[in-house]
Amino acid sequence: MAKHYLAVMVGGALGSLARYGVSAWIAADPWQVLGINWLGCFLLGFLNARAARTGMPEWVRVGLGTGVLGGFTTFSTFSVGAVNLLHADRYAEMALYVAASLAGGVLLAWAGLALGRRGGGAEPAREVTS
Repeated sequence: MAKHYLAVMVGGALGSLARYGVSAWIAADPWQVLGINWLGCFLLGFLNARAARTGMPEWVRVGLGTGVLGGFTTFSTFSVGAVNLLHADRYAEMALYVAASLAGGVLLAWAGLALGRRGGGAEPAREVTS
């Protein structure tokens, strides 16, 4: 069990550093966060499907999913970005941003699962975890 906690801790640090690196490289705004969250949704779907097929150790899956991808994506930043657009009276842009975040996130998580299910190994479980 300690291995799981360590994997999440190290993974979270790596994911947060990756998100910070992207923010430093590309101007931080709500749309950059959207891209990060979309990528994270796809990668989490893919990870879960591959983990089920390959027999990936639980501590590795948790370290990558909850740790790395949990640190990389950020719902709180998404929410603050939406509120900032609201406060700036950019209502249509806020609505588009929220809708794109949710629809794109679900679509890309599905795409990641579908792609991850390709190949050999056991059929993955239907439930997706973070």
